[in-house]
Amino acid sequence: AGSPVERAMRDDVAAYLRSELPNTRIVHELVCGECRADIAAVGRSRLILVELKSERDVLKRAERQMKAFVASAHDAILVADIRFFDRTPYNNGAPRVASTDELASFGGALWVYPRPPANASLGEGQLYKWSIPRPNLKQPRAFTFLNLLWRDELVEEARRHRIDATRRMTMAEIAAQMSWLMTGREIAEAVCRQLRQRSFPEAE
Repeated sequence: AGSPVERAMRDDVAAYLRSELPNTRIVHELVCGECRADIAAVGRSRLILVELKSERDVLKRAERQMKAFVASAHDAILVADIRFFDRTPYNNGAPRVASTDELASFGGALWVYPRPPANASLGEGQLYKWSIPRPNLKQPRAFTFLNLLWRDELVEEARRHRIDATRRMTMAEIAAQMSWLMTGREIAEAVCRQLRQRSFPEAE
């Protein structure tokens, strides 16, 4: 759960995702390779991974985390506290919130925290207001996406699609068969189906 500051940030972002994506399951701490996404929004065929960087955090691991999330989901979002942004006012004194080169290099969508009000005038900060990325046809690499599943989940989905998955086969071998024989949409639906029904310590 982290500090009260981190908890408040997590709750705010989860509440926004829940309000904007009412048919999506919100889960916390989803393991993604060697990283862990703070929040995941799991639809029926779309996965959004979210990394949170509160005022108490540093950005040391952000590049590696966002690289993993961009590769493993349909969309990845970095929510960073406003202290990480460039807040130098414009020459006319108008307020400004702009991404730094470091933040821009991480990839994925970028939101500023706290959430700016709808009528905020932040110059470039308008770009970092909260909004759900528009759905597109981009699919994560099938093998990477399937790697989000546990073995029993992978086997269940393979058999659902009449793909051999014996005990002697490794997860990599099963995932390779699924990548070859299933469409991108079938893989997205399979992974999301399992994540929507998996038990998490914290989920909505």
